[in-house]
Amino acid sequence: MTDDYRPGAPGGGQGTVVHVTLPQLDPQPAPDCPQCAGAANRRADCRRAGDMSGVSDCNVVIRRHPHA
Repeated sequence: MTDDYRPGAPGGGQGTVVHVTLPQLDPQPAPDCPQCAGAANRRADCRRAGDMSGVSDCNVVIRRHPHA
């Protein structure tokens, strides 16, 4: 029988290395773009409601929205 709780063992003891980075800033909506402005407004609503998943979703929409 093996002892799986020794340091370095899978599931016990030391884990893998964790790299901590600064969070990305919220992207700015493109000027005169109604879709970006709408996503920014939804993001503000989500932030007030504490829905950080919704905030992240809105940030993705703003970052990926194509502009001519």
